[in-house]
Amino acid sequence: MLLVALVGLVSLPAMAAEDILRDFQGQPHKLEEYVGQGKWTIVMFWAHDCHVCNLEAPNYEKLYQRRKDRDVTLLGISIDGEDLKKEAQAFIQRHKLSFPNLIGEPVATTDLFTELTGVPWIGTPTFLIYTPTGKLVAQQAGGVPVNMIEDFIAQQTAAGNL
Repeated sequence: MLLVALVGLVSLPAMAAEDILRDFQGQPHKLEEYVGQGKWTIVMFWAHDCHVCNLEAPNYEKLYQRRKDRDVTLLGISIDGEDLKKEAQAFIQRHKLSFPNLIGEPVATTDLFTELTGVPWIGTPTFLIYTPTGKLVAQQAGGVPVNMIEDFIAQQTAAGNL
């Protein structure tokens, strides 16, 4: 599996993400709060009942713990919506996720993904990778092993794509 590199997408969407994404206490948030803050940002779109999401979440928590103080941050975005918020919270607790997680309504969140990438939504999990300066450089639907993401980040860093 290869990460799909994106060319020409350098800015966050015009859509008001704060109207779409909320933390689990109900407070609105924007992607700009998480990306472009000097670290590589991996965004994982997930759903509580996604088999692959459940398998991979612990690996992403380990990645976050290993690299959060150096060069990588993670942001989880649940597409479960308000109706399944309790189930999404249980997902976070079950996997002991300490990285930030937001939640959005399914259609609005997947529309946000399409606006960010220019490609149609396929399903969960889906990953976005932003450079430390906030440039979206890759997206991938489906499971992505942590070592592939780390290799991608190393290659991009060596190439000066920050």
